Amino acid sequence: METIEEFKKAYSITEQDIENLMSVKGLMEKHQDDFIAKFYDFILKFKDTPQFLSDNEIVSRHKEKVKWWFLTLFEGNYNEEYLRHLSKVGEVHVKIGLPCHYVNASMNFIRRYCIKALTEEFGCSTHRDALINSVDKVIDLNLDAMTISYREEELRTYILPRRFEYNLIEFAKRFAFTVDLLLLFALMISSLFVLGFVGHEVYSIGIGETPVETGILKILGTLLMIWAIGELLSAEIHHLRGGKFAVTAFLTLAIAAVIRKILIATLSTEKIADILTLGGIVLALGIVYWLIGHSEKA
Repeated sequence: METIEEFKKAYSITEQDIENLMSVKGLMEKHQDDFIAKFYDFILKFKDTPQFLSDNEIVSRHKEKVKWWFLTLFEGNYNEEYLRHLSKVGEVHVKIGLPCHYVNASMNFIRRYCIKALTEEFGCSTHRDALINSVDKVIDLNLDAMTISYREEELRTYILPRRFEYNLIEFAKRFAFTVDLLLLFALMISSLFVLGFVGHEVYSIGIGETPVETGILKILGTLLMIWAIGELLSAEIHHLRGGKFAVTAFLTLAIAAVIRKILIATLSTEKIADILTLGGIVLALGIVYWLIGHSEKA
């Protein structure tokens, strides 16, 4: 899935647009009760609405969620968490079998409601036009993100029973997210151990157990690994927030580990052939790193 920055770029959402939207949040808060009342008058015209809003508890919960989402349009927090929430909304719509044109029609109503509210407040002015332009962009972004699930559904071929396969995929997504969290935790623990290793090397130099030259090179190699782990942590956090998985971060860590080995090997009795082999490994990893980076830019 695309990142929120890619969505914002596609719809030309600028910092000025975000400021415009945030500037009318107070106005929209005043309208939220009127909005939800008119929104429900609108969606109750759909013949299948009672099928999806079958009792008072569901209606009450849905109203609160719609009101909350309506206000998030004007908060300016368009980040990866925001995008994940929109994607989740789309997945729920697909899961319950809500027709896509209901979503499109609802967004059209919301767009018209916002235009009416802004016109009543600011009249037919240049400022109102700028605000409407910003509202159009963020609503289009929301509609696009929500309907991605419908597009994926159209392309999907079911082998198992549809309901079972959907639940299985949902479980797999959560399991994958849990694995990513465990990886993040493991990286944090690893960084602490590596920092402890630096302290041990400093202590070894201090008591004369390790020659100064050897100790310094070991410390430099270890610090290089700490830097690589930091890059990997940043990449994993970005991935958890919805970004693409950065294979290059793992390559960076591997390169750092081999370079550390070479630094230590140059001060030991390692054979030249072994050192050259390590150098060849670094070269191969570097070439793979460059190829991946080049393909991502292309």
